[in-house]
Amino acid sequence: MPLDKDQDLRDIRAEETARGRKQPKKALTRARERILRKIANLLADPNSDLEAYLETTRELGLTEESPEFRQILALWKRRRGNG
Repeated sequence: MPLDKDQDLRDIRAEETARGRKQPKKALTRARERILRKIANLLADPNSDLEAYLETTRELGLTEESPEFRQILALWKRRRGNG
């Protein structure tokens, strides 16, 4: 988790040093990219479990009925088996 905190601090500094108006879309995009990176890391880590993977996927705001959620679950199953 210290890496997430460091990343948050870097994001805040970048926003504070930006000229003009704040860019909330950019901050949301960064947060979304961070979650997607975390999902990719969990998928690549042979010691991660399905529950942590799905919990992180839900952090994106996806419901289990959504096509995107099903695609992400299919990635896990394709890579790990039926889990």
